[in-house]
Amino acid sequence: MNNYFITQPPYSNSKKKFVSLINFINKGLRFVDLGYQVQQLDTRVDMNTVEQRINYYHLLTNIITSNVPGDVIELGTFTGQCAALFEKIIEVNASDKKLHVYDSFGVSFKFKGDIEEKLKENFITAGLKAPVIHRGNFFDTLPSELPEKLSFIHIDCGFGGDPLEHKKVMMHCLQSVYPRMATGAICIMMDYNDPAENGIAPNVAPGVKLACDEFLTGKPETIMALYGNTYLHAYFRKV
Repeated sequence: MNNYFITQPPYSNSKKKFVSLINFINKGLRFVDLGYQVQQLDTRVDMNTVEQRINYYHLLTNIITSNVPGDVIELGTFTGQCAALFEKIIEVNASDKKLHVYDSFGVSFKFKGDIEEKLKENFITAGLKAPVIHRGNFFDTLPSELPEKLSFIHIDCGFGGDPLEHKKVMMHCLQSVYPRMATGAICIMMDYNDPAENGIAPNVAPGVKLACDEFLTGKPETIMALYGNTYLHAYFRKV
Protein backbone atom coordinates (compact mmCIF):
# COMPACT_ATOMS: atom_id res chain seq x y z
CA MET A 1 0.00 0.00 0.00
CA ASN A 2 1.62 3.26 -1.17
CA ASN A 3 -1.19 5.78 -0.72
CA TYR A 4 -1.26 7.64 2.59
CA PHE A 5 -3.08 10.50 4.21
CA ILE A 6 -0.60 12.12 6.61
CA THR A 7 -1.86 13.50 9.91
CA GLN A 8 -0.72 14.32 13.43
CA PRO A 9 -2.34 15.14 16.79
CA PRO A 10 -2.88 18.80 17.80
CA TYR A 11 -1.93 20.01 21.26
CA SER A 12 -5.43 19.35 22.63
CA ASN A 13 -5.56 15.65 21.73
CA SER A 14 -4.06 12.98 23.93
CA LYS A 15 -1.78 10.62 22.04
CA LYS A 16 -3.72 7.52 23.15
CA LYS A 17 -7.06 8.85 21.90
CA PHE A 18 -5.51 10.05 18.67
CA VAL A 19 -3.89 6.67 17.91
CA SER A 20 -7.19 4.93 18.64
CA LEU A 21 -8.93 7.22 16.17
CA ILE A 22 -6.32 6.53 13.47
CA ASN A 23 -6.65 2.78 13.99
CA PHE A 24 -10.44 3.03 13.73
CA ILE A 25 -10.25 5.02 10.47
CA ASN A 26 -7.72 2.61 8.94
CA LYS A 27 -9.90 -0.34 9.87
CA GLY A 28 -12.74 1.26 7.93
CA LEU A 29 -10.50 2.01 4.95
CA ARG A 30 -9.31 -1.60 4.86
CA PHE A 31 -12.92 -2.80 4.99
CA VAL A 32 -13.95 -0.79 1.91
CA ASP A 33 -10.65 -1.74 0.21
CA LEU A 34 -9.82 1.67 -1.25
CA GLY A 35 -6.07 1.14 -1.05
CA TYR A 36 -5.52 4.07 1.32
CA GLN A 37 -4.55 4.46 4.94
CA VAL A 38 -3.93 7.26 7.42
CA GLN A 39 -0.34 7.44 8.65
CA GLN A 40 0.75 9.50 11.64
CA LEU A 41 3.60 11.89 10.99
CA ASP A 42 6.49 11.35 13.39
CA THR A 43 7.88 14.86 13.90
CA ARG A 44 10.92 13.44 15.72
CA VAL A 45 11.97 11.87 12.43
CA ASP A 46 10.49 14.22 9.86
CA MET A 47 11.51 17.38 11.76
CA ASN A 48 8.43 19.27 10.51
CA THR A 49 4.66 19.15 10.72
CA VAL A 50 1.86 18.90 8.16
CA GLU A 51 0.99 22.55 8.75
CA GLN A 52 4.59 23.61 8.19
CA ARG A 53 4.73 21.67 4.94
CA ILE A 54 1.65 23.51 3.75
CA ASN A 55 3.34 26.81 4.60
CA TYR A 56 6.51 25.76 2.77
CA TYR A 57 4.51 24.77 -0.29
CA HIS A 58 2.67 28.07 -0.61
CA LEU A 59 5.66 30.29 0.21
CA LEU A 60 8.10 28.61 -2.17
CA THR A 61 5.46 28.34 -4.91
CA ASN A 62 4.85 32.07 -4.53
CA ILE A 63 8.58 32.75 -4.89
CA ILE A 64 8.74 30.71 -8.10
CA THR A 65 5.55 32.04 -9.71
CA SER A 66 6.54 35.62 -8.80
CA ASN A 67 9.86 35.11 -10.60
CA VAL A 68 11.97 36.11 -7.62
CA PRO A 69 15.55 35.44 -8.80
CA GLY A 70 18.00 33.28 -6.90
CA ASP A 71 18.49 29.74 -5.65
CA VAL A 72 16.92 27.87 -2.72
CA ILE A 73 18.94 26.94 0.37
CA GLU A 74 18.41 25.11 3.64
CA LEU A 75 20.73 25.70 6.59
CA GLY A 76 20.39 22.64 8.81
CA THR A 77 18.98 19.90 6.61
CA PHE A 78 19.46 16.66 8.64
CA THR A 79 18.03 13.79 6.52
CA GLY A 80 16.44 16.17 4.02
CA GLN A 81 12.75 15.87 4.85
CA CYS A 82 12.07 19.56 4.24
CA ALA A 83 14.66 19.76 1.47
CA ALA A 84 12.92 16.99 -0.48
CA LEU A 85 9.70 18.99 -0.39
CA PHE A 86 11.53 22.09 -1.63
CA GLU A 87 13.03 20.13 -4.53
CA LYS A 88 9.62 18.63 -5.37
CA ILE A 89 8.10 22.13 -5.55
CA ILE A 90 10.97 23.31 -7.76
CA GLU A 91 10.51 20.38 -10.14
CA VAL A 92 6.69 20.54 -10.24
CA ASN A 93 6.97 24.18 -11.28
CA ALA A 94 9.69 23.38 -13.85
CA SER A 95 11.91 25.99 -12.21
CA ASP A 96 15.60 26.30 -12.96
CA LYS A 97 16.39 27.13 -9.33
CA LYS A 98 19.03 24.96 -7.66
CA LEU A 99 18.65 23.57 -4.15
CA HIS A 100 21.65 23.82 -1.80
CA VAL A 101 21.68 22.18 1.64
CA TYR A 102 24.11 22.85 4.48
CA ASP A 103 24.79 20.71 7.53
CA SER A 104 27.63 19.32 9.62
CA PHE A 105 25.79 15.96 9.60
CA GLY A 106 27.29 15.47 13.03
CA VAL A 107 24.19 15.85 15.21
CA SER A 108 22.23 12.60 15.11
CA PHE A 109 19.03 13.45 17.06
CA LYS A 110 19.05 9.74 18.01
CA PHE A 111 19.25 8.75 14.33
CA LYS A 112 21.48 5.69 13.86
CA GLY A 113 23.44 5.65 10.65
CA ASP A 114 25.11 7.99 8.18
CA ILE A 115 22.90 11.11 8.06
CA GLU A 116 24.22 12.41 4.75
CA GLU A 117 23.75 9.02 3.08
CA LYS A 118 20.20 8.87 4.42
CA LEU A 119 19.52 12.29 2.89
CA LYS A 120 20.77 11.06 -0.50
CA GLU A 121 18.69 7.89 -0.15
CA ASN A 122 15.56 9.92 0.63
CA PHE A 123 15.97 11.93 -2.57
CA ILE A 124 16.53 8.79 -4.64
CA THR A 125 13.47 7.11 -3.11
CA ALA A 126 11.37 10.19 -3.91
CA GLY A 127 12.66 10.28 -7.48
CA LEU A 128 14.09 13.76 -7.04
CA LYS A 129 17.22 15.46 -8.30
CA ALA A 130 19.91 15.46 -5.61
CA PRO A 131 20.64 18.80 -3.93
CA VAL A 132 24.05 20.46 -3.84
CA ILE A 133 25.38 19.30 -0.45
CA HIS A 134 27.67 21.52 1.62
CA ARG A 135 29.08 19.56 4.54
CA GLY A 136 30.70 21.41 7.41
CA ASN A 137 30.30 23.96 10.16
CA PHE A 138 28.32 27.06 9.15
CA PHE A 139 31.22 29.27 10.22
CA ASP A 140 33.32 27.47 7.59
CA THR A 141 30.76 27.12 4.76
CA LEU A 142 28.98 30.50 5.10
CA PRO A 143 29.02 32.79 3.28
CA SER A 144 31.81 31.47 1.01
CA GLU A 145 29.76 28.52 -0.32
CA LEU A 146 26.48 30.36 -0.79
CA PRO A 147 25.01 31.01 -4.26
CA GLU A 148 25.42 34.60 -5.43
CA LYS A 149 21.67 35.28 -5.21
CA LEU A 150 19.02 33.71 -2.96
CA SER A 151 15.25 33.60 -3.32
CA PHE A 152 14.23 31.20 -0.54
CA ILE A 153 16.06 30.36 2.69
CA HIS A 154 15.07 27.87 5.37
CA ILE A 155 17.10 28.05 8.58
CA ASP A 156 16.75 25.12 10.98
CA CYS A 157 19.94 24.95 13.02
CA GLY A 158 18.53 24.32 16.50
CA PHE A 159 20.66 22.11 18.71
CA GLY A 160 19.08 22.46 22.15
CA GLY A 161 22.16 24.00 23.72
CA ASP A 162 22.98 27.37 25.27
CA PRO A 163 20.53 29.98 23.85
CA LEU A 164 23.32 32.56 23.53
CA GLU A 165 25.48 30.12 21.56
CA HIS A 166 22.48 29.34 19.38
CA LYS A 167 21.89 33.06 18.91
CA LYS A 168 25.51 33.43 17.74
CA VAL A 169 25.00 30.72 15.09
CA MET A 170 21.71 32.26 13.96
CA MET A 171 23.24 35.72 13.70
CA HIS A 172 26.02 34.33 11.52
CA CYS A 173 23.46 32.64 9.25
CA LEU A 174 21.36 35.80 8.92
CA GLN A 175 24.37 38.03 8.33
CA SER A 176 25.55 35.63 5.63
CA VAL A 177 22.29 35.24 3.69
CA TYR A 178 20.71 38.69 4.00
CA PRO A 179 23.02 40.55 1.56
CA ARG A 180 22.39 37.86 -1.09
CA MET A 181 18.60 37.84 -0.78
CA ALA A 182 16.86 39.21 -3.86
CA THR A 183 14.04 41.70 -3.48
CA GLY A 184 10.97 39.65 -2.53
CA ALA A 185 13.04 36.71 -1.25
CA ILE A 186 11.76 34.83 1.79
CA CYS A 187 13.72 33.64 4.83
CA ILE A 188 11.99 31.12 7.13
CA MET A 189 13.29 30.40 10.61
CA MET A 190 12.40 27.18 12.40
CA ASP A 191 11.66 27.46 16.15
CA TYR A 192 10.90 31.19 16.13
CA ASN A 193 8.52 31.48 19.07
CA ASP A 194 6.46 34.65 19.44
CA PRO A 195 4.44 34.24 22.70
CA ALA A 196 1.93 36.83 21.51
CA GLU A 197 1.12 34.58 18.54
CA ASN A 198 1.83 31.10 19.88
CA GLY A 199 0.49 31.24 23.44
CA ILE A 200 1.43 28.12 25.41
CA ALA A 201 3.76 26.64 22.78
CA PRO A 202 7.07 25.49 24.35
CA ASN A 203 10.04 27.74 23.66
CA VAL A 204 12.57 25.07 22.72
CA ALA A 205 15.06 27.37 20.98
CA PRO A 206 14.91 30.92 22.37
CA GLY A 207 18.15 31.81 20.57
CA VAL A 208 16.23 32.00 17.28
CA LYS A 209 13.99 34.89 18.34
CA LEU A 210 16.85 36.61 20.15
CA ALA A 211 18.95 36.62 17.00
CA CYS A 212 16.20 37.45 14.53
CA ASP A 213 14.73 40.33 16.52
CA GLU A 214 18.16 41.87 17.04
CA PHE A 215 19.16 41.37 13.41
CA LEU A 216 16.02 42.98 11.98
CA THR A 217 16.20 45.99 14.30
CA GLY A 218 16.50 49.06 12.10
CA LYS A 219 15.78 47.12 8.90
CA PRO A 220 12.57 47.50 6.85
CA GLU A 221 11.62 43.82 7.08
CA THR A 222 9.00 42.55 9.55
CA ILE A 223 8.92 39.06 11.04
CA MET A 224 5.67 37.14 10.56
CA ALA A 225 4.78 34.18 12.80
CA LEU A 226 3.37 31.10 11.07
CA TYR A 227 1.13 28.45 12.58
CA GLY A 228 2.88 25.10 12.60
CA ASN A 229 0.92 23.02 15.16
CA THR A 230 3.44 21.37 17.51
CA TYR A 231 6.42 23.05 15.81
CA LEU A 232 6.91 26.78 15.30
CA HIS A 233 8.39 28.94 12.58
CA ALA A 234 8.23 32.46 11.15
CA TYR A 235 9.47 34.33 8.09
CA PHE A 236 10.38 37.70 6.68
CA ARG A 237 10.38 38.89 3.07
CA LYS A 238 13.25 41.01 1.74
CA VAL A 239 12.13 44.55 0.95
